[in-house]
Amino acid sequence: MFRNRVSIHVASFTEGRRYPSIARSSVHGLPVFHSIMDTSRSRNSSTVVPIEEESLSSYDPAKYFPVKIGDVLHDQYSVKVKLGFGRSSTTWLCQDKSHAFKVLKVGTSNASLQEGIAMLHLQDKHGTLEHPGSHCVRQAESAFSLFSQTGEHKCFVFPPLGPSLLEFSRRPGVSFHLEQVRWIATYLLHGVAFLHSRGIVHTDIKLDNIQMTLPDPEDETLRSFVRAEKEQPSFVSRKEGSLIYSSREMQQDELGYPILCDLGSAVIASSPSRGLIQALPHRAPEVILGANWDAKVDVWNVGVLIWELLFGERLFGQENEIESIRLMVRYLGSPPKSLVERCAMGTDFFDEQGCLKGERLDYVSLVDRVESEKAMPLLFDFLSCAFKWEPRERCSASQLLEHPWLKDT
Repeated sequence: MFRNRVSIHVASFTEGRRYPSIARSSVHGLPVFHSIMDTSRSRNSSTVVPIEEESLSSYDPAKYFPVKIGDVLHDQYSVKVKLGFGRSSTTWLCQDKSHAFKVLKVGTSNASLQEGIAMLHLQDKHGTLEHPGSHCVRQAESAFSLFSQTGEHKCFVFPPLGPSLLEFSRRPGVSFHLEQVRWIATYLLHGVAFLHSRGIVHTDIKLDNIQMTLPDPEDETLRSFVRAEKEQPSFVSRKEGSLIYSSREMQQDELGYPILCDLGSAVIASSPSRGLIQALPHRAPEVILGANWDAKVDVWNVGVLIWELLFGERLFGQENEIESIRLMVRYLGSPPKSLVERCAMGTDFFDEQGCLKGERLDYVSLVDRVESEKAMPLLFDFLSCAFKWEPRERCSASQLLEHPWLKDT
C-alpha cells in the first residue's frame, strides 16, 4: 500500500469489524464491563480546545491535509465532526455512501508509516480474529491516500469509538474503582497479548490511546453527536490560510469496553531493540538506562497505567529521567548489578556497587505507599510482577492474565 504515489491505493483490512457494544452480555470469552459512570458527572459539551494542532511545537500547516466539515473525501466519506488531532494526524467522524458512520485518521505528509506497516503485519498472520485480544485492539477496515502540495497523506478507516480513558479521567469528580480497573486491565492485557503474539510492541500505551466502545444503539448516539455539531458548530481558527476546527468531545456516560488504539509508534520486533520509546511517565527502566528492550516494555507500561487509574498519580514521576529512576529505586529497591552493567547509561545513574549516585533513599514498599481500601495484597503482588527491573523476570501480558487478581473478572 506504500509502494507508489501514482494513484490512490485502497487496502482492505478488517472489513466490517464491529466492536462489542456495552449492552452485550459477553464478548469473545471476555468478561462484561457494565456501566458504572455517574451520569451527573459528565462535563459540559461547550468545553473546547480553541487552537488544537496550532499549539504543537512542531506544527506546520503545510503538512496537514486541509480537511473541512462538509468535505467528501475519497469520493466516499462525508466529513461531519472533528474528533481529535496529533503531531502526525487529524481524526474525523464521517458517513460513507451507505450512511454508515466511520472514523477517518488523516495523516500528515511527513507521518511515519509505522501504523500502516503494523496493520498489514496483523493481517498477514493467520488466526488473527481467533485470538480473544484481537477485539481489544483497534484495527483499520481499509486505507487510502490523499494528496496535497506537500505530498501523500495516508488515511485509515476505522469503526467509531467513544471517548478515551483520558477524557473520562479528566471529568470533575470522576475516579475509578478497584473493580473498574480490574476490568480495564483485563481487556488491555488481552489486547497487548494479541499484539505480542503477532510480534508487535505497542510502545505508547497511555490513557488517551485507550478508547471506549459506544453504547447501544451506536447510530443514535452518533446522530445526536452530529446534530450537536450542526446546532452549535465547533470553533474554527484561521491561520496562514488554513482552517483549524476544534475537536468535539463525546459526552458518553457509560464507560464501555476499552479498546487499545494508535499503532503509530508500534514496532515489529523479532529481536530486542534499542532507542527511546514511551512517554516519560510510562517509560520502562531498560529504556531510560539505554539497554536493549523487547515486548516487556508494554507490560511495565500497563502496570504504570493501572496505578494511575487507581490512585490518580504518576508513580514514577513525569519531570525527567533522573526523577523516574530515583522513584523506581525508592519503591522497588536497587536494580540488579547485571542490568546496570549492560546498560549504555547505567553509570550515569549508578556507581560500581550498583547503588544510586547522590543522596541515599529510604525504601518505601508500594503497599506502604498508599493508605486505601484498594491496598489489597493480590493487587500489589500483581503490580510487583509488572514492575521488575530485569525485563526477563517481568511477567508477560499472557502470564499477568492468569494472575489471581484478575481471575475473578
